[in-house]
Amino acid sequence: MADYQPMTLEQRIGALQAENGKLIDSNNALTQTVVGKMGEINHALSDAQQDVNEAIARVESKTDQAILNFADSHSDINISYYDQIAHSKASLEITPDPEDESRSEWMLVPTTSIGYHIYPTVGALTKVHLAHGYSYAPGHSETPQYERDWSITYLQFVFANSSATSAQINEQLSASTLDLTRFGGWWNGSSTGTIPVLKLDQHHPYSRLFVRFVNHTFHVANTSNPPQNIVEFGGNATFAVDRVINYPKIKG
Repeated sequence: MADYQPMTLEQRIGALQAENGKLIDSNNALTQTVVGKMGEINHALSDAQQDVNEAIARVESKTDQAILNFADSHSDINISYYDQIAHSKASLEITPDPEDESRSEWMLVPTTSIGYHIYPTVGALTKVHLAHGYSYAPGHSETPQYERDWSITYLQFVFANSSATSAQINEQLSASTLDLTRFGGWWNGSSTGTIPVLKLDQHHPYSRLFVRFVNHTFHVANTSNPPQNIVEFGGNATFAVDRVINYPKIKG
């Protein structure tokens, strides 16, 4: 076994200095690593913030454009003006449809105003604004109730070529999947509803509002009887039109 040679004081100091140097080198290396990682993190955060800012800018741009598109779609309109004069089954002297006596033939809504002819966009949202739309069931006043008259008359509207016939309108409606809104109620008030626009190529495109009266079996009558003749039953429904608005940039 070799003899142990204790280190002199100078040797001990030298060894400690060597170890301390290694520790300093390790610490410096660690510091550089940390600084490098912090730089990478800061760079990543900067890139992420830029991405967020760009995303926010895109969203704001799209939002602004959506607002502009919305405003444009609601301001770009075709308006057909009417005169708010009341009309009824009696005043219009309606004629029953040859194919169904419970409804009348289509007829142009009379007007004394100007500005009722327009070129509407087919397939676009179209609203009729009624200043008045009144329906009632005369059978309510009978004794017994609804024994003779169990019908109530409602209104339907379409916008179509001014020179279209009732038969042509019915033919195009039958060939389509368009729904007709039912107007009229047992109250005295205004209303607004969606109506279809029809285009018949054989006619001049000038278009106007058409109306027809339709009888329904009144639900209160509690009967399965079919609707009755439109002229003789269902009450004298009345209406008054303020305007029709066609929105070319809004799909109906």
